[in-house]
Amino acid sequence: MMDGCPGKGVGLQSAVQDAETFASFESSDSFNRYQMSNEFSSELLKPPGSISEITVTASYSSALRVKTKSSELKLLSRSSNIQKNNSMLSGLTINKLNIKAIGFIGREREIEVLESCYHRMKEEETERAPYCDQSTSVQSLTQSNLYKELVFIRGYSGVGKSSLAKTLKNEVEETTEGTYVEGKFDLNASGEPYSGIASAFDQICKHIAKRHETSRKNGDPSGDDSLRFGSRLLAELGPATDMLSYLIPQLQYILPSIRRNNRNFDGEQCDFDMVQKRVKYAFRVLMRALNAELSPIVLVLDDLQWADMSSLEVIDFLISDVQNPNALMIVGCYRSNEVDDQSLLFKKIQTLQRKQKRFNFHITDIAVGSCGIDSVNKMIMAMMSIDDEDLTRGLAEVCFKRTAGNPFFLIEFVVMLQEEKLISYNLGLLKWIWDEKKIAEATMTTDNVVDLLQARMRKMPTKVQLLLQYAACLGSSFSTSTLELIWRKQSVMSSDFTVHTISELLTVVVSSNLVEACGETEYRWVHDKVQEAALSLSGIVTPEFQFQIGTALYHSLDASELEEQLFDVVDLINKGQVSKRHEFAKLNLRAAEKAKRISAFHSAAKYAANGIRLLPSDKWTTHRSLTLALYTMGSDVELALGRSGSAEIYSNEVLNRKECTFLEALPLKMAKSLKLCTVDTKFKETVEINLGLLRKLGVKLLWSRATTPLQSVTTLIRTIKMAKKAPAPNEILEKLGRMKDPKHRVTMLLLSRLCYACYRTEDIFLNVMGVCKLVEMTLKYGVCDDSPPGFCGLGMMAVVVQQDYKTAAFFAEVGLALQKACWPSRESETLLIANSFCLPWSRPLQQCLAPVADGYTSGMRSGDTVYAMWNLLCHHVWLPYKMGKRLGPILEQCPKILSQMEEVSQLEQAVALKMFWQMVLNLVTTPVSKDVHKLEGDIFSARGFKGTGAVYLGTMYGWQGELLVFYDLEAAAKRAIKDGDKFAKLSPGTLNNMHETFHRAVALFAMARRTRKRKYRTHANKLANRIRCWMRSGNPNVRHYHMALMAEQAALGKKYDLAEENYKNAISLAARTGHMHDAALINERYAEFLHEELSDEQESMYRLGEAIRFYEAWGAFGKAEVLQKQLQHFVCVSKH
Repeated sequence: MMDGCPGKGVGLQSAVQDAETFASFESSDSFNRYQMSNEFSSELLKPPGSISEITVTASYSSALRVKTKSSELKLLSRSSNIQKNNSMLSGLTINKLNIKAIGFIGREREIEVLESCYHRMKEEETERAPYCDQSTSVQSLTQSNLYKELVFIRGYSGVGKSSLAKTLKNEVEETTEGTYVEGKFDLNASGEPYSGIASAFDQICKHIAKRHETSRKNGDPSGDDSLRFGSRLLAELGPATDMLSYLIPQLQYILPSIRRNNRNFDGEQCDFDMVQKRVKYAFRVLMRALNAELSPIVLVLDDLQWADMSSLEVIDFLISDVQNPNALMIVGCYRSNEVDDQSLLFKKIQTLQRKQKRFNFHITDIAVGSCGIDSVNKMIMAMMSIDDEDLTRGLAEVCFKRTAGNPFFLIEFVVMLQEEKLISYNLGLLKWIWDEKKIAEATMTTDNVVDLLQARMRKMPTKVQLLLQYAACLGSSFSTSTLELIWRKQSVMSSDFTVHTISELLTVVVSSNLVEACGETEYRWVHDKVQEAALSLSGIVTPEFQFQIGTALYHSLDASELEEQLFDVVDLINKGQVSKRHEFAKLNLRAAEKAKRISAFHSAAKYAANGIRLLPSDKWTTHRSLTLALYTMGSDVELALGRSGSAEIYSNEVLNRKECTFLEALPLKMAKSLKLCTVDTKFKETVEINLGLLRKLGVKLLWSRATTPLQSVTTLIRTIKMAKKAPAPNEILEKLGRMKDPKHRVTMLLLSRLCYACYRTEDIFLNVMGVCKLVEMTLKYGVCDDSPPGFCGLGMMAVVVQQDYKTAAFFAEVGLALQKACWPSRESETLLIANSFCLPWSRPLQQCLAPVADGYTSGMRSGDTVYAMWNLLCHHVWLPYKMGKRLGPILEQCPKILSQMEEVSQLEQAVALKMFWQMVLNLVTTPVSKDVHKLEGDIFSARGFKGTGAVYLGTMYGWQGELLVFYDLEAAAKRAIKDGDKFAKLSPGTLNNMHETFHRAVALFAMARRTRKRKYRTHANKLANRIRCWMRSGNPNVRHYHMALMAEQAALGKKYDLAEENYKNAISLAARTGHMHDAALINERYAEFLHEELSDEQESMYRLGEAIRFYEAWGAFGKAEVLQKQLQHFVCVSKH
């Protein structure tokens, strides 16, 4: 038998309190009677007089000093005053286990590592950047991302992973601008998408809403800032607002208004991949905004081993966000024994480890194991407030053997020992006493912590046990309102049920350290093992029990509450032995639709399958519309998951029914077409399927394949003529109205998909036919979401076929006007076509910069990352290059843009970027070989490239031409003679055609003057006339091109005075409009003219020096170095 005396573990305040309580207790006869009530008293008091004096010293002071003499001890039997004595003793703390005193014993190293990650993030955080709205968000691509931390804490259940993460809370909240939030994934709610992340975001929104409300009440001017913040956030989130507000209820309190619009959810206008990307980007944008208000944000996500794939993707998207300039730390806790190399979490961690260098965030892995015997001993000493480690060593060895050093298991084990009176505190002697041998024998069968927890729960009142089981069915957290609904329902159902208030029962549960409050009316389990123990406490939580809970919620919750808890309610109902009831089948359809809207396709598939299972055998007769909807949903989401076999089973159930109409089967066939196009990338098959569906809808595009070229040209001319008569952009929507017929809207959607498939298969003529049909149907039946890109596409064709730039601009303006009134899923495409193909022929390029930036933002919002990346490329690369912006800043953007493109798997744009990147590097760096004019280097090699598409070939051909013009005019001229308008054929209508045509003309004129050969002159004059036509049609971007080519023509015709005048005017205009590269090239050509034609060496060297100056200002130092050598040669020759 061992005993221990209290030591420094007891605090001063509790010691003083205990002294006062004990003093009053000692003065009564109850003191002696209480000694006899202790089962160990008789042993400890033998022999009488052996304990003459007991002295107890409290920690940090001698506040508690109690002396008693053995002669004063009287042995008395228990009396009826025991209850009164117990009441007096309840104020004591010295006789209770001090669980909180354990703290983080044995976790010093892990805490140090975790805190070092937090401090590193804080140290690296630069000046806080204000939240930027949609018009400037693309600019933030230049910001650094060196202050984000991703920490994984892994270990077995109960080792203290969550508690370790919580050590950051106080430190974070000391910074008034920061916040610490938690989210938890639940095994029993693993089908609920984004549950843990949405919960954490909900807490952040609640924090911000509370702060804004406080500011408004106090009359703080920042109250107006909160309204502006909400308005900006609403604009930035755009159509994703509704979706996020369903996931994050508190979001509505920081936004000025939310208009519910189910159309935003239907996903009808975009493929499944776009829906997933839209959700991830929405979370990313929301985090940027919240992080700008609160920095740092520490987001702790517990039980990641149960996280769904969508949530893991969001974590990836948040931590790798290069546009979030504020401090963010994500801490993920997971059970290492439940994560193997085939799990989703393991694979995602591997992906993040590969990405951390590129995206500049830090990953730290903290392994938390069980505690050693020394730490276990210290924990027991802390709980018992004992200083002497030798006293508790034996007990620690028993506890260590039974719990394997697991902290949570250890605490429950020691609590059990006290409840079973295997350890107790003797007030007569002021000591903890225990018998190690007896403990070891009595706890031989204690296998796990769940058994201990259940043993403790069974000692509680019956009503408390029932409450625990009800709460366990609701997940890792629950609200009092939901619990009350179930409690009242069960009270009515059970005749012998006595109604107790929830608050009374929860008080018992909280005091027992089984659940904890996490808000005014919200509670959560202190550990998932507690929830697990409650679920299997008495066998009452059967499938039938869970079904009753689910139906109770279903019938009791109002519409908004049911929508918020839809997944939980449906999961509970599905767990039960549900009879075939169409009511619950319909409820599963609702859950599947909601899951599909937020890209949780695994959950949607599960709900669709359950809904079908609940349909009666005569479903096609009695519930035809519901049955059709469920099978269509099942096919859709199975296709989204890539499970073609399952999708085909659902699809065939509908298609094989004779009474199935074409319109009923159409969604299934369209889904199959969408999969062929977006997943299988079988574009030719997509074309044929869509043509077949259009024919059945009464739309026959082609006479025959043989006549397609002729038919497309005649159709295009007719459609352009018809569209020219369309109302003005500001009137067209009002006059045409909305397209109302669903059949017509489906036809427009099929035509849009057909056009995209034709573009990918380079079937130009059929693409023309599809675009013309889109415009014709819009003019005839009204406007729908596919109308804006249709008009812009027609404008592009007006440029390519008719060179009618005024008409092209009109069609683009119509498309942009219509887009403002349409669903934004195709806004990115509309903006790109308008500002890269139509408007640059009649507007300054500078005016196209902002719209393509908007196109990037819109595409990322809607999930259209294809056009988002083209817009990004246009905004940061193509337009700045054509405008003569400095090459240095453009190059700085290249790796960041490439990371984004690879992140969203847009490899076509990534290859196009690499081609440009390599070309610029060849201009910027010092030439190390004679092959500098070739598109070869570390970033891209044309020699080894195997791509065959028109986009690849056109882009590569264009940038190879750039290098030839700057480094080898003779080769450029020969290629121009050989290939002619090859670039225009590969990349028809693009703004790059202007620059490419000018450079070809320069090369041809150079060779015409050097060789005097007619073939060069003829081709050069043809291109000069083309540029003259562009200028006369109102193109403001080619005026200096025209002047420079007029100078070349005059020089070739020996009109030297006119040539000099035009050279000077062209240089002046190019420099004045910021086209440094063109000013440099024209100076170079002027220098050659002065040297070769006028023999004016002095002026020639001056102009060559000017060319070098402009090239260096532009950033083309490699090219400038080549000219510098040429200038030095001229100087040497002139001296001799």
